Amino acid sequence: MSIPQIELDDRRFQDLVNEARMRAGQACPEWTEHNVSDPGITLIELFAWMTEMLGYRLNRIPDKLQLALLELLGIQVAEPVAATTEVRFRLSAPAVEAVEIPAGTTEVGTVRTASDESIVFQTSYDFTIPPARPMAYLVERAGAPKNVGVGTGVARPKGADQLAFEQPPKVGNALYLGFDTSLARLLLRIDVDCSQARGAGVDPEDPPLRFEVSDEQSESEWTEATVLSDLTGGFNYGSGAIELQLPSRHSPSTIAGQRAYWVRCRLDGVTRSGRPSAGFTHAPEIYAITAGPIGAVIPAAHSSRHQSELLGESDGSPAQRFQLLYSPVLEPTPAEHLEVLDPAGGEWQKWQQRESFAESGPDDPHYVLDAADGTIELGPAVRSPDGSWQQFGRVPPSRSLLRMTAYRDGGGRRGNVAAGTLTVLKSAIPGVTSVTNPVGATGGVDLEAIESTRVRAAMELRTRYRAVTAEDFEFLCGEASPRVARALCLPVREGSIPVCIVPGLTPADRLLEAHELIPDDDLLREVAEYLDERRLVGTTVELRPARYRGVSVVVNVQASRRADLGRVETDVAQALYAYLNPLVGGSLEGIGSGWEFGRALNQGELYGIVHAVDGVDFVKILRVYETDIVSGEQQAQPMGSFLPLEPDELIASAKHVVKAEHVGV
Repeated sequence: MSIPQIELDDRRFQDLVNEARMRAGQACPEWTEHNVSDPGITLIELFAWMTEMLGYRLNRIPDKLQLALLELLGIQVAEPVAATTEVRFRLSAPAVEAVEIPAGTTEVGTVRTASDESIVFQTSYDFTIPPARPMAYLVERAGAPKNVGVGTGVARPKGADQLAFEQPPKVGNALYLGFDTSLARLLLRIDVDCSQARGAGVDPEDPPLRFEVSDEQSESEWTEATVLSDLTGGFNYGSGAIELQLPSRHSPSTIAGQRAYWVRCRLDGVTRSGRPSAGFTHAPEIYAITAGPIGAVIPAAHSSRHQSELLGESDGSPAQRFQLLYSPVLEPTPAEHLEVLDPAGGEWQKWQQRESFAESGPDDPHYVLDAADGTIELGPAVRSPDGSWQQFGRVPPSRSLLRMTAYRDGGGRRGNVAAGTLTVLKSAIPGVTSVTNPVGATGGVDLEAIESTRVRAAMELRTRYRAVTAEDFEFLCGEASPRVARALCLPVREGSIPVCIVPGLTPADRLLEAHELIPDDDLLREVAEYLDERRLVGTTVELRPARYRGVSVVVNVQASRRADLGRVETDVAQALYAYLNPLVGGSLEGIGSGWEFGRALNQGELYGIVHAVDGVDFVKILRVYETDIVSGEQQAQPMGSFLPLEPDELIASAKHVVKAEHVGV
């Protein structure tokens, strides 16, 4: 990483010689040695050469010195952020005994290749897959659930109870399986022995059945589960197994006088994809039904956890420093902190992390963690103007032991892996046959670059702790989380301060999905808590996503004779996605800082973007259509030559259509 040259002293050799000769004449009028060959001029040139060399060295401050100078101002390099995802653990068969998946030691990674090391994720907390079996089975017809007996985890209905629904089935009919323990985050396999259901127009791949779990925190008190596979074809094929991925919340509920953790299959008027359905004409008959966990979906982070690391022994002096073995360090959780063992007390005492010692008293057990290099600093002693020494933060007694209960290192953009790539379980877990990540990992941010730290320092020194101006709010949003790519503070509306948030994405120069551009609840909560501590009393902050104006470009270009048409089409589309982009767009010179809020789009500027692509000779057609990035609905008529934007709006690319042709085609 190259460091931009800082000109602390821009004087050169000849400037120094001229200034020295002028000053010599002013200070000593009798000076007569003005020729180049005179000894006095020789000495002046010698000292000018030495001074120029000192200036040259001074203008090249190394990285370490820059960081040290920033630390004197209380500004540290922002720590990296670990990418997070969910890892699906699958068992070979339904659990017959508890399967423990411990945090910290359970590692899942990508496949190691000759050129790339494995990217390793660790589960975020301990998880147990229980050997759960149904304790209750209900059928609901005409809004009245009926309890059917269960023996040793298997329900075997008899007579009229075998019908899963009414005859004919009606919307709202359901069957229930009750458990005595929560099944949150589990993979549940339901084994059904049944007859075939009949219904004209019912698609076995998309039946009108909803699988849900009881959830008191939901408005409807039910949360839908994800169907991973259904070998019954929605009961169209008869007997088979149904695999469900249950949501992260599962709470008990009382139905038909029995309290349990319920999983239900409900007949709906629409399919899972949202299409209307005529429904079944004849309900299936259930001869036997049971269920059991066959896996779990557990949150994981791109990090390595280290437990109970002994740092060393205190010598009783102020401003001691201790080095962690691994760095950079991720932001500590409440369970990750420094502990000190007083040789006289015999018990480990928890110490509290602080940003600085500015408000620490001499008895406060505070410490500061430099996440970039993994250094733990204890409180210093500062000399007062009257000559006395003032202690900031407690000093551990001599021979006290210090340890870090736990900490995590890692993080960075490298952890933003695609879905289905975390397939290697580093250490075998009995019963677990496979692992994968059903969704891609997101949120990974690298350690802050020195250039960024230097720019941030200049802004931070203006107002570090209070949000007063619009610039303060925008700056502090970026301080709250590295996942915030951009922020815009709008004028006060109805007594509140609107702040628009644009989340960061990697890579960003591509077709961005609508859901990616909306900050998630965790990010909004993190920023809100950070701003709440720094806003002025009486001010109300309203955090919300930025507004996006989607545009689709239809372009037909004439390519040079030897150009590959497929490559030209791909490059033109990529150039448009990068330019019409809220994160990296708006620059005619390549990757930029994002489309400017409120900046209008001129159709003419897109001609320059397309023409700049290698192999494009001529643009035959270029039309721009406004498009809803959520629904993909495109306006029938192209826009004119000018698309104005509101002050809080950004341009975002929808799907572009590019056609390249050779001359004469």
